[in-house]
Amino acid sequence: MPMETSQNNQERRRAVRITLIGPARVGSKIEQRAVSAVIDNANRAGAGFHARESLVANEPVTVCFAFLDHLGEDHQEKLAGRVAWVKSWEKGHLIGVVWDRLVAKDTSPWLASFLDYSMQQTA
Repeated sequence: MPMETSQNNQERRRAVRITLIGPARVGSKIEQRAVSAVIDNANRAGAGFHARESLVANEPVTVCFAFLDHLGEDHQEKLAGRVAWVKSWEKGHLIGVVWDRLVAKDTSPWLASFLDYSMQQTA
């Protein structure tokens, strides 16, 4: 897969992220609080979010979000990860999270299926 780089040629991601927009809760494992966020994009290694509240870089978190199936039923998934970076943004903060484990169908079936389907559509 092509590697995305920032404008100053520093490596940012090893795998392309797929646009995925929806509500999420990012819970700090240290401060015992949760931040309401919007997931913007994801891949098997991590995800990008925006939120009004900030988190701390390198903070361990649990991310909760849901998928609707073809019948409209809600399927929630929780992934453990670590905040990789936080940047100020005009409407709050941009937050990058790296998952503790790569997304796989046995641990995150809905996210894995979405990523597989999306990658097939772009190929």
